[in-house]
Amino acid sequence: MLSLIAAYAVGRWEQRVTKVEFEGVAATELIVMQNGINEYLSRLVTLRTLFESTNEEVTRSEFEVFGGRLFVDHPGILRVGWLPRVNRKERADYEAAAVNDGIAGYQIRSLAPDGGLSPAPESKFYFPVFFSTESKTSMVYGLDYSTEPIRWATLERARDDDAVATLPTKLVYDPKGDTPGVLVSVPVYAKGTSRTTIPDRRRNLTGFVVGIFDLEQLLQSIRTASAASTAITINAYPPELGPGGPQYRSVPDYSSAPQTPQSMQDFATGTHWSGALRIGDATWQVQAIPAAGGRLIARYDRALIVLTAGLIITIFVAVYLGLASRNSRQLALANRRVLELAQTDILTGLPNRAFFLEQLDEADSDERQRGGAFSILMLDLDRFKNVNDSLGHAAGDALLRQVALRLKSALRSTDVLARLGGDEFAIIQAECDDQRTGSIDLATRISKLIAEPFLLQGHQVEVGTSIGIAMAPEHGSDQEQLLKKADLALYRSKSAGRNCFTLYDEAMSAELEARNTLESDLRDAVARCQFELHYQPFFDFQSGERRGLEALVRWRHPTRGLIPPDQFIPLAEETGLIVPLGEWVLRRACDDATSWPADVKVAVNLSPVQLKQAELFDVIRSALRSCGLPPERLEIELTESVLLERAVENHALMERLKGIGISLTLDDFGTGYSSLSCLTAFPFDKIKIDRSFIGNLANGHKSSAIISSIVALARGIGMSVTAEGVETHEQFERLRTLGVNFAQGYLLGRPMPLGDSKVSLNQIMRTWVQHCAASRGMDDFGRGSLNDASHVRGSFAPAQHHPRSLAG
Repeated sequence: MLSLIAAYAVGRWEQRVTKVEFEGVAATELIVMQNGINEYLSRLVTLRTLFESTNEEVTRSEFEVFGGRLFVDHPGILRVGWLPRVNRKERADYEAAAVNDGIAGYQIRSLAPDGGLSPAPESKFYFPVFFSTESKTSMVYGLDYSTEPIRWATLERARDDDAVATLPTKLVYDPKGDTPGVLVSVPVYAKGTSRTTIPDRRRNLTGFVVGIFDLEQLLQSIRTASAASTAITINAYPPELGPGGPQYRSVPDYSSAPQTPQSMQDFATGTHWSGALRIGDATWQVQAIPAAGGRLIARYDRALIVLTAGLIITIFVAVYLGLASRNSRQLALANRRVLELAQTDILTGLPNRAFFLEQLDEADSDERQRGGAFSILMLDLDRFKNVNDSLGHAAGDALLRQVALRLKSALRSTDVLARLGGDEFAIIQAECDDQRTGSIDLATRISKLIAEPFLLQGHQVEVGTSIGIAMAPEHGSDQEQLLKKADLALYRSKSAGRNCFTLYDEAMSAELEARNTLESDLRDAVARCQFELHYQPFFDFQSGERRGLEALVRWRHPTRGLIPPDQFIPLAEETGLIVPLGEWVLRRACDDATSWPADVKVAVNLSPVQLKQAELFDVIRSALRSCGLPPERLEIELTESVLLERAVENHALMERLKGIGISLTLDDFGTGYSSLSCLTAFPFDKIKIDRSFIGNLANGHKSSAIISSIVALARGIGMSVTAEGVETHEQFERLRTLGVNFAQGYLLGRPMPLGDSKVSLNQIMRTWVQHCAASRGMDDFGRGSLNDASHVRGSFAPAQHHPRSLAG
């Protein structure tokens, strides 16, 4: 009797231990699969960063190269695509651009109920597949996701929630047939725009990055890479999204073992473990059963031994309880390991975002209860993308691991360090005597540590880190607000030149709001053409004859009036709006110049951002042809930054411009790099001396010596010299004596619109000649009639500073 009781008790104990062990193994397998899925999604979100971080439009080749590198050795993703937001007026342009990129017969198409494709009907907007990692002959190109209700509902969730949205779906293009497809969409917003509210997100949306996963292959590759346990069989069932809430389909998307009638019956009626696998905002039900014949099926061997060895039952039970105690400890360790995996970044071994937010909640609670203070430091690596692009993602991963080690060495045991994702880290620092001083000291140490070179794959790599700091309770106690303020400070660090740190102050929030408002107004201004051109003349020093006028853009805001260029040109360059604005300036200036005398040139400034356009030459040539202006009458002004950025491509563009007769001027000479070798390497016709040298002429001989040297250098290599910012008679005479060829400035004429009904071009020119004749004598200045429209008027009020660049 005692043997039977003991055997029964041991059998039940074995059953419980086996069940607990089985559940622990199943939970661990689910954690591994979830981490693998998160890694895939994080790479898809990284692709979104490509669109939101650049100041220029992403090309098809850049997308294909970056997307290909990002998912190399990552089976399970069938393709990645870019779905831009295309307005009705832009449809033809996008279709033509795709055809020019080599996608024959590209059209924006809708998916019919029978699975066929047809041209999409007229709509306010479209979201077609424009870029894809598929071959250019694939049928997925042009598929408009907004015409298919279920897919469109998924995109809307992603847009409104600013989150990854997921949909189990039948594939449009499925060579294998019946592939368990998963559509994952990531919203992309315009760089620097607000996404705080749903209206903000809808207004600032630019498109979606979409990934199509083969869930079966993806999960199998994750389990293979992690040496998954063979002791259990796992099925993953997709959600059935219906009006009654999510239900799970009976046919699994993935099974770790072949489906047999017995295994299907085991899942349906046997004991199984259930869990949830999150992919974006959708949940797959994961069920697990012990594998047939595996070690996790209860065998009751010990119970049989107890039953057959009743005489030694007491000794056996004692031994078994000892073994069971050890198994319990191992089980506790396994459960603890599961918890650690859920809160650990696999790549660096640091805590992840979930752990960081949990610790931030605790720090916030302590601060409220005990009145303490703590700081949040948000860190972002500088030039990390360059490492990925030049050395590959393996080198980028190695760099992140080395950065994690250096950051650990700079912290105390009480500080919390976490990797939030990508190249972004965060620190919680508390328990400092002076929280502000402690945060500054820590940021200084980190900056110095990260600035030291890293050795990656035999290459010495240097990066920096930008840091934003917010402190509680000084900057608030709300977790979300503190993170937002630390992010604002981080953005200020990046704007300030990177590799530095910034403490949050309230002005940053106001500046962000003002910047967002200005950017929105600027986009409206470009769309509504609220700009106007002013022209400033430049003259020949020796003959006094006018040589041309420089086109300078001004923004006529409907409520704020005339906005100076220094307030909107940098923003236009940062957002890419400088490209359409610059093209408008070029076309308008060329068109205006056709009504001037044949010997009057028009000078137009080009931004460095415009020079990155592959079709810039065609745009300039088109502007000349459309208005009939001879190329010899157009003068392009470039700043010295073109000599360092994309030097080879810029040199080729300049040679083509020179080839059709356009003159090239090196603007603001002396304020930038001023490399003398570049003067011979690039085909400039003229050097334009910066106004800072002109203003110092009366204060000493240094400026005169510099200008004299520039003039001698220019003559030696066959270039002419223009002095800008001429505002006094003394400056004018001194520059004429030094041999400068051309003069431009307020003394000779302020920028003004030609369309002013009170001021004609002849009046502008005639007033300036009259002044020169009165002050120096007509014969001494030059020969010319006051009525031949050959000179330009000036205004002689005190000078004011007007920033240049595209606007002048």
